[in-house]
Amino acid sequence: MAPLPTVLVLGGVGFIGRNFVAHLVENGLAAEIRVIDKVILQTAYLNKRFQAAFEKVEFQQGDLSNTIPPEKFDRIFTRADGSSFDYVINFASETKFSQLAE
Repeated sequence: MAPLPTVLVLGGVGFIGRNFVAHLVENGLAAEIRVIDKVILQTAYLNKRFQAAFEKVEFQQGDLSNTIPPEKFDRIFTRADGSSFDYVINFASETKFSQLAE
């Protein structure tokens, strides 16, 4: 059997992202999961199911907007051993229409 993939989930705290992360964790579908989101995890109102899932992933709080310095991309996209992730899933988006494009 092939080794389990490593997965980076961008915007993984939103509705779709948190369900996707929980699905990966609950079904043992990834060897390593890193979640990046601008929301602070403690203020995300996660229920017990999602709290249990997020205890088993690496979470990094970060804003992925176009204002991110290029040197921070290495920290986001590179694993601890220096390798890259097998899959990058992007659920990051802005849904507040009253905000400026920036």
